[in-house]
Amino acid sequence: MKGHVFWVGLLLVGGGAAGEELTLGRAVELASNGPTVQAAELSVRESQARVEEIRAVRWPQVELEAQARGLRKDPGFLVPRGAFGNPIPLALVTGEREIQTGKLTVSQLLWDWQRTGLAVAAAQAQASAQDSQRESVRLHVAKATVEAFARAWEAQGERLARQEAKAAATETLRVVQAMVVQGLLPRSDQLAAEFVVARREAELATAGAALEAALAVLRELTGVDVSGVVLDADKLASARVNVEERSRRAELQALRWQKEALEKAALASRRENWPVVVAVGGVEHVRDHFYLHQTNSFAAVVLKARLFDGGQARWRSQTLSLEAEGTNLKLEAVFRAVERELSVAFAKEAAAKEALRAAEKAVAAAEEEVRLETLRHAQGLATTRDLLAAQEHLAQARAAVAQAQAAWLSALAEKAAACGEDFVRVFGGVQ
Repeated sequence: MKGHVFWVGLLLVGGGAAGEELTLGRAVELASNGPTVQAAELSVRESQARVEEIRAVRWPQVELEAQARGLRKDPGFLVPRGAFGNPIPLALVTGEREIQTGKLTVSQLLWDWQRTGLAVAAAQAQASAQDSQRESVRLHVAKATVEAFARAWEAQGERLARQEAKAAATETLRVVQAMVVQGLLPRSDQLAAEFVVARREAELATAGAALEAALAVLRELTGVDVSGVVLDADKLASARVNVEERSRRAELQALRWQKEALEKAALASRRENWPVVVAVGGVEHVRDHFYLHQTNSFAAVVLKARLFDGGQARWRSQTLSLEAEGTNLKLEAVFRAVERELSVAFAKEAAAKEALRAAEKAVAAAEEEVRLETLRHAQGLATTRDLLAAQEHLAQARAAVAQAQAAWLSALAEKAAACGEDFVRVFGGVQ
């Protein structure tokens, strides 16, 4: 616990940059509502609108048609022989002619062998697939956020360890300089201490650049200005992942829905050429002095059938059926990949826990080594290089603690992603 308090303490003291210090739960919450997830949400809404578009075929269709024609030379018409007692056919040729028509038609689909119903079911399945895809996008974004948080925590721990190492090396240089002035140590010890201080400054600059790069990724994912990250590593053990729910992973659900959508679409395509029954009715008004009746209403029951389309519907149906079979194979491949990811995540988690225990023991041993070497150096029983080496051991051990914590967090993210877990639920309590 002292080691964790050390890290948080140094973070609060050293964090002078403007910006927000993110907790893990806050980072996941922000990223889960970012632009990438919002774009996926729009795709869901588009697919839902597509369902309503197809379903609208079942409603009455109303059409209004208006037309005005002007004929410079109307061809007229031919009166058959004997129609009006005329002995021979009479050609009645007219001149200019103006015709205005208005027509209101209402049609209602009565029967189409459930083709529309199958198309609606296919669209609904596709909408469900898009919904699962949105959750998949949210999961991948959340996983990337946790991974970026882990990298930032590791880089931050490295930088804090290098800050402490530089401070210890600077203090050692001050002591050595005083002892050189007093003639207690040779000039070479001072040069060795100065070399270590310069190296610590270079390491600190490198660690700062790595931290800035990691924080830049977090800024991109969360959309907020991040100056640092805060993590209570003791709560990592409280992050629970339900591995029994892996069959409900979003990618698996999306593939199942896509398979169903393709199967329904294949059935609908197979019935494209089947006869359909449509009821048609309406009223038509014509302004033309050649007509005796200017307004007519009509009603009919129409049977429509496409007799030959070159096999388009049949081949389209077969193509969709083959795509459904391919989706089923993808489903099996993804499920195997989930099992592999889980196995890898469990192995990484176990290794990270063991590495963390070893690193914490190493920190305790290195702290004691520094304490003893400091006493021996003051008594002239240890060289300056021995003291500097002990300080380096402590810096490495502290950095290893942050590295192991980051690896543990990364393994938890992989396990949660493999099972399709809600990252906000899993990591919301890890502050």
